[in-house]
Order: sequence, then structure tokens, then C-alpha cells
Amino acid sequence: MVRPSRPVWVDLSKVYRVGECPPTLPDELDLRATVPGLLGMWQATTTGHWVGWVVFTIGNLDRGGTRLQQWIISDALRPRDA
Repeated sequence: MVRPSRPVWVDLSKVYRVGECPPTLPDELDLRATVPGLLGMWQATTTGHWVGWVVFTIGNLDRGGTRLQQWIISDALRPRDA
């Protein structure tokens, strides 16, 4: 457990590998964005990779965005100043 939770940046392009994309639509979810999140714990995987349990939001909650909690590969995370 990480107490208190640590602020991190989540690189969605490394979480959701969507490849080349057409021009973005302004009000849709941007799966290539980097969004703020809170890291709650680390866990090693059977392959030796590390993943973090992170709470983060994709998109604007007022316009159909979603708050998520999931394991994120460490390569997609970096520290964020609070």
C-alpha cells in the first residue's frame, strides 16, 4: 500500500494502445492524453513487471467521462507534484 496515495501522471497512450488515429473529435475521449491520477499500491506481476493500482479520470465527467480504478503498467506512470 502507498499511504497516503501518491499523485502520478497516467499516459493513456501506453495504457490503451490505439495506434494511429484520425483527427480527434473535440468532445470525445482522448485515449492519447496524459491525465492525473492517484497511486494506491504497487504489485509485481508473474512476468516481473510492476503495476500500480491507480484512480484516474478519462474525459470530462460532465460530458461522459469516466472515473476508473485499475492496474496500470509502471511504464505508463510518472510522479506528479501535488
